[in-house]
Amino acid sequence: MIWSILTASTIFDARGYRIPNQLIILGYYAGLHLSIQNYGMIGIVYFLLKAITPVLLLLLLYFFRGIGAGDIKLFSVMSTLVGIAVTVDVFVVSVMLAGVAVLLILLYEGRIDFKRELHYSFYIAAGFFITAI
Repeated sequence: MIWSILTASTIFDARGYRIPNQLIILGYYAGLHLSIQNYGMIGIVYFLLKAITPVLLLLLLYFFRGIGAGDIKLFSVMSTLVGIAVTVDVFVVSVMLAGVAVLLILLYEGRIDFKRELHYSFYIAAGFFITAI
């Protein structure tokens, strides 16, 4: 399920720098179902904790325009499906991949354009793929 959500979010992000809320809701539904299936009714509490944790941790980056709201929601959905530990690993790897991309752009163009926006969902998907291997 997470592969489908990451792939779709990357496509939507590439087209219009937006990740639709319908996709996020679908991911939350799958995460809630998985938590209830694994833990029973207490799974609702686990689901809420796993969904809120990435939002709280990444909120400061959002306020300084370092990450978009859709990317935060994508990390939140990922956390409900695969857990917080894997989500943190994916975040670290995706930041490193995005950093390498920025360095390559710097080498190619010879300057840093701070107005350039990266499709960060691509780096999230790549980070998840690398982490899964």
